[in-house]
Parts: sequence; structure tokens; C-alpha cells
Amino acid sequence: MKTTEQAIKKLDAEHKKCKDLSKKGAAVSPAVLDALKTFCGQNEEFSQAVVQSDKSVKDCIEHTVKSCGSSISDLEVYRRAVKFYFPGADVHFVMTVDLGDGGFSNAQTTQETAREEQKPQGLQLSLDELLDF
Repeated sequence: MKTTEQAIKKLDAEHKKCKDLSKKGAAVSPAVLDALKTFCGQNEEFSQAVVQSDKSVKDCIEHTVKSCGSSISDLEVYRRAVKFYFPGADVHFVMTVDLGDGGFSNAQTTQETAREEQKPQGLQLSLDELLDF
């Protein structure tokens, strides 16, 4: 069995045993589980850290909401979950807006940006810099 499959199986099994979560923990529990499984699918090394860890999913979930006050962003919850299993790791998000056109308008913008980035950059020299010689 691949490490990714082992990690996902372990996360699912531990999540089923999660009892007595705090209100905040219960609120983020399904999203944290889904995110962890997604991260395992993205990175074999992260999967290995989950498999080899003696930390529980319940402790991970409670860690994500610890000292969060009355609110916390999704991004911060996922960062905390990843760092729980793999200290020093981070989570990066890319968000795009879909205006109901299946992302077509985003694709055009991305293509225009790529074309602009491919344009050769000219040499820029300030004549003021020549005065220093």
C-alpha cells in the first residue's frame, strides 16, 4: 500500500474515533480532515509524516482552533493542521473568481499576463546615474 493511501486510511480511522470535540473543533473537523487528505495526495513526504506520527487527528483538530478567539480564517486552520504533523511546513492558496463562465475570463487574463511577461524587457538607464562618474 502506498504511503498516501496509508495516511488517508489512518486519518479516516482516527477521525471516526473523534469524540467530545470542542464546539470549535467540531465546526472545523470535516474541513480539516478533507484538507489533510488532500495534502497527503499532493505530497508523499507529508503523507509519510502523518503515517509515522503518533499524534491523533483529534489533537490536530483541537490544535487548529486553540486560542483562536471568536474567529479564525480557513487558511490559518489549514496551516495549523499541516504544521501539527510537519513543523516548518506551510500552506499556500491560489484563488480565482469564476463569473459564471467556467473561468473563461480568468483564462484570458492569465493568457494576457503571460504574453506581457514574455515581452523582452529593455535596458533602462537613468541619465542621472551618469553624473556620478
